[in-house]
Amino acid sequence: MSSVSNASQTGSKKKLSFIVRDEQEPSHRSAVSAMQYDAQHGRLFTGGSDTIIRTWSVPQHKDAFSARGGVRSPGKNSPVQYQGSLEQHTDWVNDMILCGNGKILISASNDTTVKAWSIERDNKHGYLDCFRSHKDYVSCLAYAPNVEKVVSASFDRNIFVYDINANFKTVNNLLGCKDSIYSLATTPNLSLILGSGTEKLIRIFDPRTNEKPMKMRGHTDNVRALVVNDDGTRALSAGSDATIRLWDIGSQRCISTCIAHQEGVWTLQVDSSFSTVYSAGKDRWVLKTPVNELPKSQLLFQEEAPVKKLLLSEKENPSSIWVGTWKSHIKRWSLRSSAQLSIGGDDEGPTSSSHYSTSTPAPSSPPVSVSLRVRDQKPQQTTPELVIPGAASINKHKTLNDKRHVLTRDTDENVALYDVLAAKKVKDYGKRSFDEVFDENSKTIFIPSWFVVDSKSGMLQITLDELDVFSSWLSTKDAGFDDNDRETKVNYGGMMLRSLFERWPPCKAACMEAGEMDEVQKATSHFFSLPEHTPFIVCEGNGRPLFRLLVGDAGKEFEANELSQVVPPWVIDAIERSQLPKFNKMPFYLLPHPSTNPKQPKKDRLSATEMLQVKKVMEHVYDKVLSNSDASSIPISQIHTKIEMYCNEQKLEPEMDLRTVKHFFWKQSGELLLYYKPIKN
Repeated sequence: MSSVSNASQTGSKKKLSFIVRDEQEPSHRSAVSAMQYDAQHGRLFTGGSDTIIRTWSVPQHKDAFSARGGVRSPGKNSPVQYQGSLEQHTDWVNDMILCGNGKILISASNDTTVKAWSIERDNKHGYLDCFRSHKDYVSCLAYAPNVEKVVSASFDRNIFVYDINANFKTVNNLLGCKDSIYSLATTPNLSLILGSGTEKLIRIFDPRTNEKPMKMRGHTDNVRALVVNDDGTRALSAGSDATIRLWDIGSQRCISTCIAHQEGVWTLQVDSSFSTVYSAGKDRWVLKTPVNELPKSQLLFQEEAPVKKLLLSEKENPSSIWVGTWKSHIKRWSLRSSAQLSIGGDDEGPTSSSHYSTSTPAPSSPPVSVSLRVRDQKPQQTTPELVIPGAASINKHKTLNDKRHVLTRDTDENVALYDVLAAKKVKDYGKRSFDEVFDENSKTIFIPSWFVVDSKSGMLQITLDELDVFSSWLSTKDAGFDDNDRETKVNYGGMMLRSLFERWPPCKAACMEAGEMDEVQKATSHFFSLPEHTPFIVCEGNGRPLFRLLVGDAGKEFEANELSQVVPPWVIDAIERSQLPKFNKMPFYLLPHPSTNPKQPKKDRLSATEMLQVKKVMEHVYDKVLSNSDASSIPISQIHTKIEMYCNEQKLEPEMDLRTVKHFFWKQSGELLLYYKPIKN
């Protein structure tokens, strides 16, 4: 669990959300954007868009291939083994660093938090602390190992420094960036901190003096990656302008530019000597370039998706490199030496003796090194030495008209149906047309939306807020709970709250006290017991998390107390005080059908609950408007044999309710017009 202490129940309106997922999630379900490797113990830590940090036991480079050669992946006899997960983040994990002699992992997320984890060798990983200094996405981290300090940067334009040895105390806040920060770097002794992003310029901070930062200009688009050498004299940057730039920090100028990539460069890695840089990004190429000879870019291999993160297996004489992409797979590629490829020259002239071509820049401009025709190179590698397969992620979803089920399609083209009220998948359709399956499951019924769904994590996340959560009242028959009962009404939002808080002591006590005949208890009595592993989040109105727990833990003492500090008042009203909003009323007009040739049609204005069925309107017309003497003897189930109702020339079914008629047939603003026509015997 993670929480913010003493959170006020007043202020900005709060929301609830939960994630529909499997009990065990051993594989990534979406992009992998953060990685750290513990070479001493052979552990890989990975995180990304599905919010979960996973730990893997991986072999050393020489053990990666099987006896026959080829790719290895996790399995019964695989050298890669899933060890466990770290789950507290509620949004994309953007960056991670290992610190504290490899015993502490620090992670940064779009949920605006930085979190610390204990990762002792016995695999008893534990959540240590949460830093809430930032107010927006935390995009990147940096580490100064000589002084055990961690640096974080965010879209909120702030840079914070934390002291690992002082219980993660915030020791500095560096100001000066004017826009979102995407990239960060520091020296081992924290003598300099470099930060950049959408400003396109690189700011150099001295955290010892907090003086106004220096600036280095040159990029023409967002700066996505930064690295600096140990003595703080040189830096490399990469940007969405597809360039890699080498900077002299003392003179604050660009001394060389590589334009080997065709699209944005998002990630950089350098070896321990700062002599070789590895780069990748949107064009999917992974290049190796000598820092002092930027013309000599070599195409190592090409990934199947844009590359989010590179990570060298070791900094000194690296033998392999880990790659995370927009897809959920993680790959390790060999960096074995290979003869340099000829990429220079033209079809009729000789190539250069070094097998590379360079351009000669104008004397007045910074030298620009041009690696020509990288796209024409033959990749040095075509097969990764090791693959950690990912799972399929949901990339399309649509809520059915019943406002209970959500249809999804994943990256493997499989279609599935989820029950929101039960927080689980209820049917797999395989590789079928999404639209066909949707049409098969659609009903001519209108129920107001009471939740918001998204799948940015690769899994379904359902969000409830005060404005809409209680809007879905419907009969137990329409809800599918009782085929014969149209009088008893249920409220989907109220049911969902009882499901989420079923194990929370105040909710249990309130249910026992109210009794089964209480109206709210009856309206929510069909609630489902959710899977105990379902993640459940209380967040601010802007989505910033206040507390995360598992549904099954809500009855535990610590979690119950923390939940009491952050639960919003509208939840308290519903589950403790048994208060739900009343049904919505809908005004409508009754008129005789034009085909009856009325001389002076009377326009009766009425008002009723929006769930009133058309057959009830028929009964009212037959008895009160037309004043038929036999009205009392006609059962309501047969009223359609005596009278018909129309809207916009469409004959209405007796079982429809008014809101369904308005949504599917009236289809316009203004008050609903209904026309009645007696059936002549």
